Amino acid sequence: MEDKKEKMLDIDETIDEEINYAISFIREALDQKPSYIEVDSEDEAKEPLILNKNLDELSFHKIEEQEPKGRVGVVDGGSATVLKGRSFLIGVYRVSAVIYRGRKKLDQKVIPLQLKVISQANLSQMYASTYYDLVGEEPSKAPGTEKILDRLRNFTEWKLTQKLLDQLESGDMLLVDGSLKASIAPPYNFLLKLAQKAKDKGVHLVGVSKTSTIYWGDKSSLIPAVMKKAENFLPNSKWFCQISDQRLHVKSPGYLGKIYVAKLKASSDFAFRVDINQLDPVDVNLIFSILSFFAGDPAFLGYPYPLAEAHNLSRITLSEIEDIRYKLQSKAFEKGVTTTDWDLLFVDFHELLNADLNR
Repeated sequence: MEDKKEKMLDIDETIDEEINYAISFIREALDQKPSYIEVDSEDEAKEPLILNKNLDELSFHKIEEQEPKGRVGVVDGGSATVLKGRSFLIGVYRVSAVIYRGRKKLDQKVIPLQLKVISQANLSQMYASTYYDLVGEEPSKAPGTEKILDRLRNFTEWKLTQKLLDQLESGDMLLVDGSLKASIAPPYNFLLKLAQKAKDKGVHLVGVSKTSTIYWGDKSSLIPAVMKKAENFLPNSKWFCQISDQRLHVKSPGYLGKIYVAKLKASSDFAFRVDINQLDPVDVNLIFSILSFFAGDPAFLGYPYPLAEAHNLSRITLSEIEDIRYKLQSKAFEKGVTTTDWDLLFVDFHELLNADLNR
């Protein structure tokens, strides 16, 4: 017990100054009045974006909920690493689509679990094949091993999105998990064709992002900053606010959606980034009224439940990962792989050191 107290005191004395700095930073992020900043990075997870910072009361619009007349189609996917060797990994992914009319689910499609062994020896061919199947052309280069699994899942999601669009008709909505920003996955030409086809068919293409890497100011994340602003003007309300403007689409044509932040239920604690196909002439009030209609499930309050349904159908559970890992190990032992050899490939001493944290 005394040793534990000494250790606690040692930690407190060592990082007390850093803790105070961290708290100051958090407070500044909450209180900051954002000024212009353009975030740009070679890291594809971060997005260059010019924001109109002068949000005032007129920037926020109340949402009037209404039941949609058309159908809503949704696509989402999930992936997970099962085993990680020093130079390769074994992972799985699954992708699902659902179609709703009102609160009734009309159809669902689940692409069965895909298991992939990814290594330096095969990643380029695997990536090129999946990319070509989606886009119809060769990619410039393959990413590193760590990114391949998510790319394969992402390409499969967009392939299914393409097929789902073929099923939908004028007045329907096509919801995707994520933004309508072109990048490597999906590439610009593909996403542009999809957006144009949706517009021509009269299908409303909309992306809803659970998280956003966009910054507002040099400290604040976009969504919390806008939510705090909204409470000044529309407390305890459903609202949406347009963030992007035409300058963004001229300077960065890869942004194929007009970007909004929206709180879809007044009693929800969450708001989301919503991208609406910029080619679509729809009244955006209609889009948000439909999204709000679908955001009333108490289990996912404020988030459209068809998206939650597709997410749950695709999610790779911990029990599935453990079951696949067990089957792989059992089969390996049947084929003559020894326990020692297995541990040489897959046991990480760093995990042993932190074993108590993983209980």
